[in-house]
Amino acid sequence: MEVGQRLRVNVDVATIRYIGEVDGYGSQRWIGLEWDDPSRGKHDGVVKGHRYFQTRHPTGGSLMKMEAVPQPTDLLFEIRDRYVEDENVENEIELAQSSKKIELIGMEQTAAKQSNIEKLVNIVLDNRSVGFPPPSDSPQFPLCQELNLYGNLLFKWETVGQILKHFPKIRELNLRRNRMRSFAEEENECEGEIYSESCRKLVISECSITENSLDPVLRRFPTTSEVVAFGNDLKRFVVSDSVAHRLTLLDLEDNLFGSINAIEGVFPNLTQLSIANCGITSLADFEGCSRFPRLEYLNVRGNVITDWRSVNAMKSLKHMKRLLFDCKAMSVEKGIHAYEVVIAKLSTLIDLNRFDVSEVERRSAEIRFLNKYAGIEDKTDHQEDITRLIAIHGEPTLDTAKKGLTVVQIRIECGNRVETRKLPLAMNVQKIRDMLTRLFKLSHSANARLYLVMTEKTKQHRIELDNPLREFGYYSPSEDRDILVVEHD
Repeated sequence: MEVGQRLRVNVDVATIRYIGEVDGYGSQRWIGLEWDDPSRGKHDGVVKGHRYFQTRHPTGGSLMKMEAVPQPTDLLFEIRDRYVEDENVENEIELAQSSKKIELIGMEQTAAKQSNIEKLVNIVLDNRSVGFPPPSDSPQFPLCQELNLYGNLLFKWETVGQILKHFPKIRELNLRRNRMRSFAEEENECEGEIYSESCRKLVISECSITENSLDPVLRRFPTTSEVVAFGNDLKRFVVSDSVAHRLTLLDLEDNLFGSINAIEGVFPNLTQLSIANCGITSLADFEGCSRFPRLEYLNVRGNVITDWRSVNAMKSLKHMKRLLFDCKAMSVEKGIHAYEVVIAKLSTLIDLNRFDVSEVERRSAEIRFLNKYAGIEDKTDHQEDITRLIAIHGEPTLDTAKKGLTVVQIRIECGNRVETRKLPLAMNVQKIRDMLTRLFKLSHSANARLYLVMTEKTKQHRIELDNPLREFGYYSPSEDRDILVVEHD
């Protein structure tokens, strides 16, 4: 045992802060523990006026006799415990009428299973007590591609390196919730040492990773392109150019950045970035930013962002297709949702908050944005978008732009018959279908299909109104440009 080592006592986990004698107990050896859950402890390291160690919480510490403290296990022990049956399983004897058949499933079968652990492709050892590498004579795991050590008792990077010597083909390593000490505290680390040449994805979330440890750790995984490091209380993300240039996915959620500029460097191949819940209040620094030229996915949820300049700045992310963003914090003109304004402004989006942005939704959002914002006095944050969208959709018409519009007069075609009717924008598709079924004397409304043919300059879009509960106004129909087509079986 050593100071800094992680231990599991029943279901509780602690870190050793002291090893030695305690006044009044002779030569008895004691272990001073700082519990992850401070309610498990009794003091802060002071016993009978003598300080033996210091905890962060006033009740986070305990003293236990050394022999009462269970030690961590090695990786091979936990693999066998998880994947191999008990060696004491009894032999099964099956008696048949004509002959006696004996099937051994005890020691021989267990030995076979033990040899088969070397063929495991995925090894999952979550919330166990791995604190040491396998013995030096342990078998290799040449087929294993994923090793999940979530919630174990690792604390030395040296141990991680020793473990990975037994996994030559590993592609994903999960170390989440192993509280790792600072890389500067490693005693036996060699500069330039490689832990894995094959690992593509590294999960180091909630590992107490320090800013100074990030680059040394990632340089020991030279082919890793996906890094998940949320919940480490980082205030800066700084890595060498060689690391930054190979990253394609970076999850930094729940860190303390405060600004996107806390993520330093240029990331030419990064396509996915999560900086949710990072205390960021503005995305304005994305404006003109060329540090993320290939970014396609951005998660900024959980940050208090209320300015449209931040949304405008995301236009600099030319390839962004998917965005997670708290729209409700944004202020908008009456009668339009912030969700629609974001879609209207960011023309490359195909997914907002995990909802597909369809062609209909985009057109509707853009036209509604034009109708609401083209006539406002202060266009500071919107003029560029208004100009761009007028070039696409034309000037807002008087009927659709005026406030309080409740009905739209639209041309309706069914076969060779053409009618013009005023339709309430608040009427849902099912009610319109029922009404038009009666108007055109169709056999049954279930056989009728509605399409809105939308004309924009020289282009036409034909959109099926296939959601019976959706209001007609959702599609932003234009009186002078659109036609409602009814087809039936």
